[in-house]
Amino acid sequence: MKTLFRILIVLSFLAIIFHYSSNSSDYEPLEGPNSSSQIIPKTKSDDLKVLQDALPRPDVGLSTLIGKKSNILVEKYGEPSRYDSSPYGYDWWIYNSIPEQFVMFGVNNNLITQVYTSGEDVDVSPYKIGQTLADIYRMTIVNSEVVANIEDSIYTFTLSEEDMNTRILTKFDNIFAQLYIDSERGVLSGIRFTDSKTLVMHRPYEMSFVGELLSPPNPTSFLIEESNLSGAKQLFDLLNVFRVQNNISPIEQDVQVSELAMQHSEDMYTQNYLSHDSPTKGSLKDRLDEANIIYKETEENIATAYFDSIEAAHGWLNSSNHREYMLDDRFTHVGSGVFINYYTQIFLQKPDEEIIE
Repeated sequence: MKTLFRILIVLSFLAIIFHYSSNSSDYEPLEGPNSSSQIIPKTKSDDLKVLQDALPRPDVGLSTLIGKKSNILVEKYGEPSRYDSSPYGYDWWIYNSIPEQFVMFGVNNNLITQVYTSGEDVDVSPYKIGQTLADIYRMTIVNSEVVANIEDSIYTFTLSEEDMNTRILTKFDNIFAQLYIDSERGVLSGIRFTDSKTLVMHRPYEMSFVGELLSPPNPTSFLIEESNLSGAKQLFDLLNVFRVQNNISPIEQDVQVSELAMQHSEDMYTQNYLSHDSPTKGSLKDRLDEANIIYKETEENIATAYFDSIEAAHGWLNSSNHREYMLDDRFTHVGSGVFINYYTQIFLQKPDEEIIE
């Protein structure tokens, strides 16, 4: 009887090991800062620093393009690789032909309102992609509260301790820079320069305000659909830029897997859950098998509560499990899907014969 009991214990232990080894995606999904960031109206500005120390605006580099007409982009860089829609009323002009020179320009009514890059060969003065966090703190005015003024309204952004180490917000004369830090390497992996109105519309941090609450326009269903497709393309672009930054070969996009990733993002949104396991469509393996997708290895990253794909991609990069899949050189193909603010990336290692074909 004791022998049988010991055998049952051993079998139970082995079953537990098998369960966790065969469900390697069973880790906490990533929920972004927008899930807890508050928007706090205030009636008095006494406790707000209306005048705040700011760095002088650079006279060279990408940030000098903020506020200029968009035709300057064609003069400097040529026609973009594509134009992406966004639900915030601006379009993204995407330059993605060379990962080291990857740039996205936000254009609203023919004016450049923001620019993002993670390209190592791009001039992001006064910073540099790959610059250490310690060096950034030495040369930058870093405050836990940053103030933006738009006409008579005052907006104050409050950064958490984590923000101060991974998503620093710094102020220049009349623009702002969001510094995205690769927390594992301790270096600047991406930067977004933006004007005040775009920053307030995005609300990337907890925000209090006095005056009028500036809100993004209500997108049409067509614009939402176009923005979802654009966000998925941006996830793919950013993934390969991060892989190149970390000396990993770029990965190929799979259209069928991208469709599956989009379906999972939509499923999570419509059924209000955040999980690798769908209540109706099952696990990642179930979904791949149902679509007759052949693979050797597979993993999945999911996230929600980020205001765009840039934020979601950097969130994954700074989460150890998600980062592992993004930078795993075993994976040969990826599918990316976005629905509103739900993000999915499915990674595959395809059989050798599939790669040849």
